Order: sequence, then structure tokens, then C-alpha cells
Amino acid sequence: MMKSGCESTGEFDNLLLSTVRQGDVNLLEHHLSTVSNPALYLNRLYDERNSQKCTVLMIACLNDHRDVMRMLLQRYKPDLEVLNNITFGDFTPSRQIFFNISVLWAATSINNFDMVKLLVEHGANVNHRTRTGSTPLRGACYNGNVSMARYLIDNGANIHLNKENNDTNLMVSVCHKHRHMVTYLVDELNCDVNECDANGRSSLYDAVVCASIELVEFLLKRGAHNFRAIVDQMSPLMWAAEKKRPDLVDIISPYSSVLERIEAQELLGSAFACTNRDNDDLNQSFNCFSRALDLRTTHNLSKAMTTTTHTIFHNRYECQTIDQLENIRTNTELMHIEGLLVRERLLGPTNGEYRYSLCYRGAILADIGQYHEAVTYWIYELGLCQQYSISIDSKHLRRFASLFSRMLYKTKSIPTEAIIIVIKAICSELERDKQNFNDNLFTLLFLITITSQYLIECAISIAEKELLFHILRSIVQHHYTQIDSGMSLLHLSVDIRTRVNDYHIKHICKYPCLQTTRMLLKCGAIANAFDILQNTPLHVIASKFVHCGRAPDNICSFDQKIHTITRVSTAKILKLE
Repeated sequence: MMKSGCESTGEFDNLLLSTVRQGDVNLLEHHLSTVSNPALYLNRLYDERNSQKCTVLMIACLNDHRDVMRMLLQRYKPDLEVLNNITFGDFTPSRQIFFNISVLWAATSINNFDMVKLLVEHGANVNHRTRTGSTPLRGACYNGNVSMARYLIDNGANIHLNKENNDTNLMVSVCHKHRHMVTYLVDELNCDVNECDANGRSSLYDAVVCASIELVEFLLKRGAHNFRAIVDQMSPLMWAAEKKRPDLVDIISPYSSVLERIEAQELLGSAFACTNRDNDDLNQSFNCFSRALDLRTTHNLSKAMTTTTHTIFHNRYECQTIDQLENIRTNTELMHIEGLLVRERLLGPTNGEYRYSLCYRGAILADIGQYHEAVTYWIYELGLCQQYSISIDSKHLRRFASLFSRMLYKTKSIPTEAIIIVIKAICSELERDKQNFNDNLFTLLFLITITSQYLIECAISIAEKELLFHILRSIVQHHYTQIDSGMSLLHLSVDIRTRVNDYHIKHICKYPCLQTTRMLLKCGAIANAFDILQNTPLHVIASKFVHCGRAPDNICSFDQKIHTITRVSTAKILKLE
């Protein structure tokens, strides 16, 4: 027997872990026979790579060493309910870590039926729940293993234990298109096809989203209803239309009301009009709109008319008759607008799909050189986000900088009002969204650079210039700095490491940038502000010149204000060198 003083040594732990990873049953059994209390090691969590915490039994399970597991279970009877933290496959930063996992849950998730039976025979809890409420039965449903699911239920697994947010076993089976599992759950276990998760999404909703004709037909025949989800107010029929699936629309329509069928045709037509540049799709869009108008006429169901219009839609209203629709059939622009008007009515201004179609339309216009029209669409969508307190994607804000750069480079013209609106939006996001703070700060820097060149190169009124200077001064007064480095906008404007990855922004924004630096200083930026490493903006750029073998005195041309601290920063550089 190993002496007790050695039992907790790291050497023995490493020996044990190495042996179980190799799957050497005899050697592992030998090592365990040398200690007085094997359970001390078998029930301990070991730190594995990628932040995993696993027992010896879990390591054997994940490495598919069934003989090792059988030996451990039969001879040493380890605790099967120790909570592990694991990940599957090669680890990447985005790969999910699963917390509070039992070995049985892991065995079902990797779809190893032999291990599952072995663990259940030795008393594993078939209703174990992970941190998110997932069960071993869910693992069987995820993999579509009907035999495993039946075995677990025969041994006491509760089919009604759902994951967090009431995500059911039927839903996960539908999402992965496991027809045989869905049939088993519904026809043999009488699972409710209309049960919804916390967001109001049903199994039929999931079947449409994953585009399974077979499962949509099956669920409808088993009594699934076409109701709207809470999270997006979209029904399965609406999603079928939004995904441009006329086949699914035709399957669900007989189970829907007349108005639902009409609106499905309208939404289908709008999806064809607004999410593709192909003229064939515009023809399909016309046909869908025509069918909807025919149904409205037949059933005397007129459209709900809006009382206001918007200039981005050319102040148009939706077509109310076939004749009105025929008049715009060959006008691509008006057909796109018709589609957007339909989407605004059916989806609503807060719907993500509708707002995406506005951005998409703007992108198409930008690609054909209609930059001002493109800006108008994007500003309209940005206004909806602000009006309804919808979070704004930092990538979307960056696209404004890209579009403005393209406009400045190609046409020397940007709407001043648009620049101001976007800058204000970014400042609001800097206060609200700390997770994307640095990304938004770089976007703000790019916009300041664009504005600096805009003021020099473009003919604008004195009033517009004063307004832009006022906005820039208010930005500088906030003293924004990067979360991790503490670098200010002035630091970033003189730093050669300030990278620009967007093709169009690169045409305008290159750092160090003299114009941006002068603009920031003119608006009150603190020339001798320190970052987290106690570097001033001058030191940031001077250090780059020193490392390149150039005299730091050359940078005095950046501005007289920076020149006044040349000696201090140069002395600091020389000390570092």
C-alpha cells in the first residue's frame, strides 16, 4: 500500500489520469490497488484542459473506454452523481461548456447506448438535471435514438422534465429532424404537440424554421395549431412565408383562417420582393400579391390602411386593387416599396426581419451608387431602434462609417444630418453597451476622421460646420477611453496600431492621422492625457518613430499643443530605451 502521506501527491494524480486516458484497464486497477482509499481519487474532480472539471469515470466515458468504466463500476462503485463540467470535441473560444453534468448525461449526449445501459444498471440517476435543466432523456432525443429513449423511460426517466425556458424533448427532436423520435414521442407517449416554450414557440414553429416538410405535415395531422409566438409575433405559417417556402405555405394554409392565408400570401410576396435582387422573384412577388388581393375581394376583407406615409417609401400607400398592382408591376423600385409597406403592416416596426429588409434595401441601393437613398433607409431603421428601445448592433453602426467613407471617396458628399444622427447614436451606445464599448469607440474615431475630411473637402454651409464642431466638442468633453488600455480618442488617432479592416473605411481612415489629431485638439482633447501605461498621445507616436530609427522631433508637426510636451515624452522614451 502507498503511504497515506503520498496519496494526495500530484505525481499519483498525473499517473492516474494518464492511465485512464490511455484506457489501460489492468494498469489503472494496479494503481488504485496501491492506495488505501480509492474513492478519494475516483470521486474527485480533476482540472482538465479547456476549463473542464472531470472525474476519472467521466474521462473514461469521454474517451470511450468502456472496459475501464466497467472495471471501475464493478469493483470500486464510484459516485455516479458527481457534477462535472465538460465540453465536446476540439475546444474553441465559442464552444459551449456544459455545467453540472453527470456521467450518464454525457453518455447519452455522445450517443453511446452500451455506456448508458452500464451506468443505469449500476444505479445512475436517469432524471439527473444539468445547470440548464437538461436530462439524459434529452440527450437521447437530441440524437434521435429511440431505443435509448425507450430504455431510459422503461427505467424511470420522466418525459415531462423540460430544459430551461420549457424547451421540451419533442422540440429538440423536431429541431434535429428526427422523424422516428417525434413519432415515438407523440404517438406512443402522447406528448402535447401544442406545448410551447417560454417564448411561445411550438414544435410546429420549430418544424417550419428547420424547413422539414415531413414534420410539418405530421404535426398538423396530430392537431398542431398555427398560433403566433410571443417572442416575435410570428406564426408557423408566417415563418413559412418569410422563408420563401411556398410549399410549406400551401401545407399549413388549409389549417388556417382565411385572413391568415391572405396575409401569408402577402408576406410571401414581400419576402420575394425584399430579400433578393432577382427579377424572377419580383414576378413571384406580383403573383403572391395578386392571389392575396383576389382572396380579399372574394371574402370582402380590405387591408388595414395606415394614415401616414414616409418619404423613403415615396409617400406611397399599399395597393388596394389588382389594377393598382398592375400599374407598378414593371417598376422595380415601386415593387420593392410595395414589399416593404406590406412587411411594415404585417411584421410591425420592431420586428427584426422587417428591419433587416430595410437595411438590405439600403445595401442594394449603395451597391448601385444611390448612396443618399441608401443612407435614408439605414437612418430610418436606426430611428426605429431608437424609438422602440431596441439594442443597436455595433457592426451595423460600423457599416455607417463604411458607407460614409464610400460616399466621401466617390462623391465628396454626405448628408450632414446623417453624420450627426449616427454620431449621437454611437455616443448613446457607448453609455449603454459596455460589452461592445471598444468596437463602438473605434467606429466613433472613424466617424471623427471622416467628419474632419468632410469639413475640408466638401462644400457645406457655415451653420453646418458650426453644428458639426459643436457635436465633436461635446464628444471630446466625455473623455472616452478604451476599457482595456485607457487610450483616448487622441491616443488612437496617433497610434500606428489603430487598424482599419473595412475596405471602404481604409480609403479615408489611415492612422496616425494628422487631420483627426488636429480636429480633436481643436475641440478640446487633452494633449497630455495618460493611458493605463502612463503614456501620453505624443509618447505613443514618438515611441513608434524611435523604434523605426527616426527622430521623435519629426512628430512636432502634429500640433503646437503636442509640441509643448515633446521634451517630457522624449525623455520618457529615452529612459525606456
